[in-house]
Amino acid sequence: MPIYFLTTALLIVSVVTNLTVEGIKKLLDGTTVKYSSNVLAAVSSVIIACAVCVIYIIMNDIVFSLKVGVEIVILMYLGFLISTVGYDKVVQMIKQIQNIKEE
Repeated sequence: MPIYFLTTALLIVSVVTNLTVEGIKKLLDGTTVKYSSNVLAAVSSVIIACAVCVIYIIMNDIVFSLKVGVEIVILMYLGFLISTVGYDKVVQMIKQIQNIKEE
C-alpha cells in the first residue's frame, strides 16, 4: 500500500471514528449503560481501520503479504492514538484549566 493511501486512510479513520463515537455516545446517554468514551473510541478506531484496509485490498486486488499486514497494524495503531487524543481530551483539558483557575 502506498504512503498516500495510509495518510488518506488515517484521515478517513479519524473522521469516521469521531462521528461514530459521538453517535454511539448519544445513543448510550439515553440509557443507564456505563461506558468509557476512550475505550469506545479505541475499539471503534481499530475496527474502522481494519475495515478501510480490507476494502482497499479488495478494491485494488492486492495480495495479502507480511508487509501489508504490518501496514494494517500500523494504521490501526495510529487510528487508536488519534481517536484517544480527540475531542473528549480537549474538553477535559479545558475543564481542568477552569477548575485550577477557580481554586
